[in-house]
Amino acid sequence: MKILVATVDAGGNTLPTVAISNELARRGHEVLVLGHDRQREAFAAPLRTWTSARDWSPRADRPGLRTMLSWLPLASDPGYGRDLAATVAADRVDLAVVDCMIPGALRHVRGVSGVSVAMLLHAYSAYWRTQWSLGSPMGWWLRATGAHPGRRRARPDLAVVTTLPELDPISGLLPTATVQTGPVFGAVPTLAARAAPDAPVLVSLSTISYPGQEECVQRIFDALGGLPVRAVATVGTSLNARRLRPPPNVEVRAFAAHGDLMPGVRAVIGHGGHGTTMLALAHGLPVLMFPMSRHTDQPLVAESVTAAGAGLTLPRDAETPAIREAIDRLLNDPALHTGAATLGERLRETAGAAAAADALEELPRRHIRRPGVASEEW
Repeated sequence: MKILVATVDAGGNTLPTVAISNELARRGHEVLVLGHDRQREAFAAPLRTWTSARDWSPRADRPGLRTMLSWLPLASDPGYGRDLAATVAADRVDLAVVDCMIPGALRHVRGVSGVSVAMLLHAYSAYWRTQWSLGSPMGWWLRATGAHPGRRRARPDLAVVTTLPELDPISGLLPTATVQTGPVFGAVPTLAARAAPDAPVLVSLSTISYPGQEECVQRIFDALGGLPVRAVATVGTSLNARRLRPPPNVEVRAFAAHGDLMPGVRAVIGHGGHGTTMLALAHGLPVLMFPMSRHTDQPLVAESVTAAGAGLTLPRDAETPAIREAIDRLLNDPALHTGAATLGERLRETAGAAAAADALEELPRRHIRRPGVASEEW
């Protein structure tokens, strides 16, 4: 089967997309990727670049309201749809897998006869229910531009949601077939021996830019500076490391693979991003979360993990003393470590990439499309 995976460089969506693409290729399918050129090194499959879509990046030196509003035209940009439809037709693709960040592309490919269409949702379904509702600016925008994935002519044949049912119950997402696979990791996490008492804490607050992010990281550094603990902080390209003032006990790195670091740390301080948080928990690590934006699933992730007893949540503008107190609890509260270990065991049981590949393989066989018909029932 020839499969086209349409993706964008939006941070945490790349890793699960790569893992699912690799699993499909391992099973013998011909996989093509349509994405941004800066994603080329991440994918083993051949990558074609977007040519009609407007240039877009989630990274900004001084993020603000304008940065957040840029997500609206990204979701509805017809250039993605034109490129997607052209590639599907030219390469005689059997299945198109479209990132949920660009739902506007769906309506363009639905008119191409013979191709099945799946949408990959790599964030909490509860977030997308809210974002796609009439009361949300995103939902209003998508309806106004004809790009809403709930519309009959833009609706996918299958929605693949890469979240854990215990943390993200699915109901009323889209009027289409839905499969929930569990989180997708680049490699199956294994629970290493308990880290040494002097092992560091990992600090990582998103690979994309949010207002207030840099100031929050600095306050975390200030809090760590007053504690007898070492820390490793990855700042990526979303922060200007030259403006940060790390204390002597914090090592700042531009980039480091979290999967390599986590077996050797005691806990994780992050932003509540789905990928980083689930990977930390899969390693049995408790998490302290500072959700950066209510326009993401970060508050939902933080709320669910905190309710499960596996982590703590503070607002991004929390002051240094409150952060210091939370870090001390993160490291020394046995209940948090027990909660993280319990969730970690459940997460290590999931095989998200394999479950997603199973559902995607089955879709063209079970879903028969007639020429000129936008959607058929299973």
